[in-house]
Amino acid sequence: WEERQKTRQQEMKAVSEALAVLSGDDAHDLFTRTFNPALLQTGSSDQDSRRQQASQMLGKVAQRLHSPRLATLAYQMKLDAFTRVKKAIDDMIAQ
Repeated sequence: WEERQKTRQQEMKAVSEALAVLSGDDAHDLFTRTFNPALLQTGSSDQDSRRQQASQMLGKVAQRLHSPRLATLAYQMKLDAFTRVKKAIDDMIAQ
């Protein structure tokens, strides 16, 4: 019991020290110096326009051929490709 208690205290001390280092002024200054907003992705309009064009083409073909499978595929292409990824991120944040 005493050994576990001592281990937990050491872990808590280590976590506290790590938080102090990460939230300190030096860490903030380092992050500010090394952060480059030019590397952030601001959009993906090329892919979105291609996806929309492909979806429209498939929709027209589906209507002409009376194919519900192609119509479903065209509709699914309109949806965001990262819906599951966004949901997983939201779920992780919620926890």
